[in-house]
Amino acid sequence: MTSKAIVLAAGGGGDVVTASVLAAKLRHRFDTVAFMSYSWDRLLVDPTPGPRSRSDFDGLIEHDELIAEVAASARLRGHGWSTLPPLVPYLACPLLLMDPAGGAIGLAAQFRTASQVFGADVLILVDVGGDILAEGHEVGLRSPLADSLTLAAAIRSDLPLHVFVAGVGLDGELTPAEVRTLLCRHGSAAVADLLAADVSMVAEVWNWHPSEANGLVCVAAQGWRGTVETQRDALIDITDDATVVYEVDAPGVATHSLAADLSHTISMEQVEQRIRARRGYSDIDTERNRLSTHREQQMPTADTIDDIDRYAHTASLRGVNALTMRRVFELSGAVGADAGNMLRDLLGRERPNNMRPPLYLV
Repeated sequence: MTSKAIVLAAGGGGDVVTASVLAAKLRHRFDTVAFMSYSWDRLLVDPTPGPRSRSDFDGLIEHDELIAEVAASARLRGHGWSTLPPLVPYLACPLLLMDPAGGAIGLAAQFRTASQVFGADVLILVDVGGDILAEGHEVGLRSPLADSLTLAAAIRSDLPLHVFVAGVGLDGELTPAEVRTLLCRHGSAAVADLLAADVSMVAEVWNWHPSEANGLVCVAAQGWRGTVETQRDALIDITDDATVVYEVDAPGVATHSLAADLSHTISMEQVEQRIRARRGYSDIDTERNRLSTHREQQMPTADTIDDIDRYAHTASLRGVNALTMRRVFELSGAVGADAGNMLRDLLGRERPNNMRPPLYLV
């Protein structure tokens, strides 16, 4: 008999796509009744630092004072847009908003209430990349806050919890070797291998969604292999291990990761303070700093294509097989949603053979 599950997309953004793929893959074990995710998108599409709260939206479906469902017609108030509403048509179950304003204690209450409203008896937490395993000292670690807070709240909810890690190292933070060491430390077991058929229903999402790690999971499942250059010059090798999904010991990870510091938090301010105490800065501080030095978006021109051609050529000489679309946006200065969409259209017309979203083949 399968358990009724609420599936948590640990990092927000595109994680809900991989979470939906994995939920379908594991339907022999779990009957998914709802997904939950932060609305925390890249500054490319939402120029507001940090995750959005319930009060930032118009058009949510209210289920309870703690639970709100994201409708396809929901919209952020003010500037920016959330990638959650456009994902709703791709999901087989309701998508609920995770609001982190009340810290781990508030988020745990949301998980308990959601389980009552939707009749779930277990939580599934899905992390892409493996940074949820991080202990805080890893050199490449950049954005552990969302994953760590989700894990801390899930443990605090006292609901049965299963933690899955997909796309080892694809987020460009912990190295694949670091992730594998931590997987071994926490008694991981491979539970699934994602295939092209598993991602076929969401493949077109990458025509517009900016997530790199989740997009790379998708192309890896489709069979693509090679070296990818992502944002900020990071190089990621897509190998067969990119499609393997691991289950880890949830209490063990929570005890030895950054989640242990967040269990008693009651606000985002406290969450940031705890992360700063361990690492010197929070993920949201990084976004604030980027905004303070934010260059104006540049609308693409014919010269932009020439610039991309030159960069792609030099990248190929370095052994790179593809750039992520987000890396292309970064290089060209197309930092806003309008400029990004215009550049996508331009490349689709002028360089169709290079376009394989989320990749730009070199």
